[in-house]
Amino acid sequence: MAGIKALGEKKKMPLYVKIFIALFSGIVFGYILNSLGGVENAVINNHLLPFFQFIGDLFIKLIKMIVVPLVFFCIIDAALSLGDIKKLRSIGVKTIVWFLATGAVSATIGLILANLIQPGRGLVLGNAQADVEVTELPGVYETILDLIPSNPFEALTSGEMMQIIVFSLFVGFAIITIGKEAEPLSDIISLCSRTMFKIIDMILGIIPYGVFSLMTVALAKYGTAIFGPVLKFIATDYLAGIIMSTVGYGLLLSLIGRVNPLKFWKKAFEPWMIAFSTCTSSAALPVSMDVAPNKMGVPKDIASFVLPLGCTAQMNGTCAYFGIVVLFAAQLYGIELSIQQQIMLVVQATFLSVGCAATPQIGLVISLTLMTQMGLPLDAYALVAGIYRIVDQIHTATNSVGDLVASVCISEMEGELDHKIFDRADSPEAAA
Repeated sequence: MAGIKALGEKKKMPLYVKIFIALFSGIVFGYILNSLGGVENAVINNHLLPFFQFIGDLFIKLIKMIVVPLVFFCIIDAALSLGDIKKLRSIGVKTIVWFLATGAVSATIGLILANLIQPGRGLVLGNAQADVEVTELPGVYETILDLIPSNPFEALTSGEMMQIIVFSLFVGFAIITIGKEAEPLSDIISLCSRTMFKIIDMILGIIPYGVFSLMTVALAKYGTAIFGPVLKFIATDYLAGIIMSTVGYGLLLSLIGRVNPLKFWKKAFEPWMIAFSTCTSSAALPVSMDVAPNKMGVPKDIASFVLPLGCTAQMNGTCAYFGIVVLFAAQLYGIELSIQQQIMLVVQATFLSVGCAATPQIGLVISLTLMTQMGLPLDAYALVAGIYRIVDQIHTATNSVGDLVASVCISEMEGELDHKIFDRADSPEAAA
């Protein structure tokens, strides 16, 4: 019986495999429907497509349901992870500012590439340009004032994401200052955060059905013309991750960390590969915790603070994806986003990436939030969901190495980086 049980466990199919199967099944079935006439066929247009659209819309609505409570509890929990308000000084402030700044840079790289390459051009899904009014953004002063909610409960019910983030940060820092008396509340918030992720696990279980249905509808309506934009999207996303990892991190290591980027990459390659192959920064964290102090000369106290927090709060690769995916969706519908709207997108992507704990498929949830906030149609979501595992590999690898970059540079800013250890060549035994 134990052998049969073990065999059953081994045969359990990973979610990303199910999504791939659903994606290709939807492509095949949708292509068949398109060959049979697609929307010109009365049976297909009036009966089959509405049913599959309903399944896809149900999936999207379930995800939208969880976004607000997820962001609210996770950002408070992230603030509480600092543990002591004093940690916000010196190392703490540098770390948080670093995560925000590098996240903004990464999102900007994604937006620049999306504007240059325009992965969503060449196919227009529907007549959304005439029907959709993309959210216009206020001026600088008004934007800053709008970050503070007049009524936090109204912000929660209306889904004003930036106001929710700001209010959540205030709540988290206030709980820290209260101290031990607030520990029961901290435990409750941590439990609520875990509960939100458990709900996400439940919702993610139906992703294959949503992807199959939405892909079927897309192929039945538009045929194989959708594949050009999808391949361009993947290429744009990978290019953004590569540029951030090489040029972005290289400049930061040289100018701020005052170390050789090539030596850094020799030591960081193993964590990068683990993160790339597993799509989870948590898998690479134990290796990074060993590499940072023993091979890069990062003090253990800084490594112990920056790396675990970065595993949760620093998502540079995912930030670049946020910028790309929103412009991709807009381009698919022939919608132009102004420079002001794109700047606000960078701000939202940065805060959401820092606030939300890293978990598989979290980028899908947040990207849907950003599309909704910008007032964009959500039909293109299936195109992204179906190939998300492919692009998530470069996201996670970029995120994980970014944590090591942060630990090295912050150590140097604190004057505590051991350059002798960093410059030391690894022995064959250490390399093994």
